[in-house]
Amino acid sequence: MAKRTKAKIVDTDVWITLHFQKIVNKYAGQRIVISNGEIFTGENAVEKAKKKYPNIIPTSMPVPRPEELFMHVLIICPAQ
Repeated sequence: MAKRTKAKIVDTDVWITLHFQKIVNKYAGQRIVISNGEIFTGENAVEKAKKKYPNIIPTSMPVPRPEELFMHVLIICPAQ
């Protein structure tokens, strides 16, 4: 049986907020994995993130396209 290591949960919310515009500009329409402030992409992104940072649980998220963000704002805040 493999030995379990205690993974560290890193709060990436602040990091994503600070870098959101850059993320949308570069990765729009893709799914990304973030671990320790580093972005991983591709089919094996989670595995790459876990290999590089084994004690951190990675965060996975779809990156919206700019037009999707604009449409979302219009739907939530319709003109009066």
